[in-house]
Amino acid sequence: SVMVLGCNLAGLFLYGKKYPWQVPAHKQQKPPSRLHMVLESLQLCGVLLVGFATGLFGWSFLAFAGAASEYALIFLLFLVGIQLRNSGMTLRQILINRRGMLVSLIVVVTSLLGGALAALIAGLPVKTGMALSSGFGWYSLSGILLTDAFGPVLGSVGFFNDLAREIAAIMLIPLLINRHRAAALGLGGATTMDFTLPVLQRSGGVAIVPAAIVHGFVLSLFAPVLIALFT
Repeated sequence: SVMVLGCNLAGLFLYGKKYPWQVPAHKQQKPPSRLHMVLESLQLCGVLLVGFATGLFGWSFLAFAGAASEYALIFLLFLVGIQLRNSGMTLRQILINRRGMLVSLIVVVTSLLGGALAALIAGLPVKTGMALSSGFGWYSLSGILLTDAFGPVLGSVGFFNDLAREIAAIMLIPLLINRHRAAALGLGGATTMDFTLPVLQRSGGVAIVPAAIVHGFVLSLFAPVLIALFT
């Protein structure tokens, strides 16, 4: 996780420095204070941890949580779509976004590099390390595919690596979004199309949503292909 996210951030910082992400003044939101952003990140992480602890009890009435969270996410995306249309954005602007495409390609390359370096440090085959780094945050997919390919130990490594990305994104997006917009977007990986999209939209405004959707969509396409290739 450290190697993959470290390589991601290094590549995205360099990209952001060479090609600054200029946001039109009318689309910018007044950034909250740093203390507020830290507290918001801790609040999101706290909710995640409380939910995890609650799930350990295995109460029968919580069996609806999986379906309920999916419907809640669909409803949130529906509201984001309404907000995009109300802000005057066209479907072409949302689906064909150059910035989102470039950031996603940087994430792919730097993730594979980080996975290869981590494999060398851990004494694993390079191809295995690259497979473990190809989930891009899609832990529900990578955990299953990597377990089938390498067994439960490395499968759980891949699952943890992608879960760690999601948790890191929740914590760091509000802190990075104003000065390092590309890094904040790339950190979320494939989840920028769904799970971390509300966090990005709330922290960076509606202007970042088209890039986030394209970025998450591209990485969601790459993930199963690369995992299959390296396994």
